[in-house]
Amino acid sequence: MLGGVCGGLARRLGIPARPLRVVAVLLVLAAGLGLVLYTVLWLAIPRKGEERSIAARIGADRRELQIVLSVSTVVLALLVALEAIGLPNMGTIAWPLGICAVGVLAVWRGASPDERERLEEFVSSAAPSGLGTNRGWRSIAVRAAVGIAMVLIGIVQLSKVGDHQDPGRSALVGAFLLSVGFFVLFAPWWLHTLRALTTERRERVRAEERANLAAHVHDSVLQTLSLIQRSARDPNEVVRLARLQERELRYWLFNPASFGQRHGQPSSVAEACADLERDVEDDYGVGVELVVVGDCPLDERVSALLAAGREASVNSAKWSGASSISVYAEVEAACVTMFVRDVGAGFDTRAVPADRHGISGSIVERMQRAGGQAVVRSAPGTGTEVELTVPRERPTP
Repeated sequence: MLGGVCGGLARRLGIPARPLRVVAVLLVLAAGLGLVLYTVLWLAIPRKGEERSIAARIGADRRELQIVLSVSTVVLALLVALEAIGLPNMGTIAWPLGICAVGVLAVWRGASPDERERLEEFVSSAAPSGLGTNRGWRSIAVRAAVGIAMVLIGIVQLSKVGDHQDPGRSALVGAFLLSVGFFVLFAPWWLHTLRALTTERRERVRAEERANLAAHVHDSVLQTLSLIQRSARDPNEVVRLARLQERELRYWLFNPASFGQRHGQPSSVAEACADLERDVEDDYGVGVELVVVGDCPLDERVSALLAAGREASVNSAKWSGASSISVYAEVEAACVTMFVRDVGAGFDTRAVPADRHGISGSIVERMQRAGGQAVVRSAPGTGTEVELTVPRERPTP
């Protein structure tokens, strides 16, 4: 019932499922043979409605295969160590349990989203232990009784290890019962903590997405609205800007994976800087003196730096009054740096109103979220310089 193996075999053989399940349970008593067979079949037989089995899915995913092989190596080392201790008949129980543990890990890592959701529902609704809930006195009483009984039996088994003719098996059974008993007793609190951590992580990701969304809206929509206001007397220019923004926003809304990236997004720093130069000159009529030293592929951090540099360039083009902007980008082994300078009107950074988020939201906070930093140097009459620095991501070996 857990994996559907017996039900699938029964349907394939044209026999009832219940007798096959009884045989599987009886085979478990034969030195754990039933557990091993069930786990192997669970891995090898594709689930109904799916083309690939769990084993085939793991074999095609290099990362998952490495995880399973690593855990298998650790389990094998532990089993060999137990055998080396010299405890009699230890392998009769230890080897089937070790194989099943690796198999369960493989099932969980390679299961499809539908099967994983079904397994979570099955575990959460398990009536004997009440693992998924801590509500209701009946559930608490049943779980407490089962957990305490297993803990007591495990302690008794461990305390009488020296009196048994097979101390290895007694010690393993006692430790297993003790561990399962503690898990049954404290599972609700453990699951609650795990779910709270998952919820907190999900909320943090959503907060970052909302911040990126706000930055994109400011960079794209609000800038275009500002240009439309400045070009109100030129209907053709207003229509051009409106259509340009409509196309960009429509593409962004219907392609969320791109998250604000334009069609034909560049793949390197040099290409992105060239696009920045072209866009600022075309949209604002201000010359851009661009210098790029070195090059590297784009990743999340470097893309954030380029987005902040674009916002700084647009601000200079709009508000500095300078006829040209200087953009200098340098790619080093440990970091990527960009300077955006203009010799224009400048401003007092302390006098910027709190409701203006062009610098704080689209430049400073964006760089902080990417793990970098932004420094804005400006004073009235002396121009503005924006320094952006972000560390490079180390390549995965």
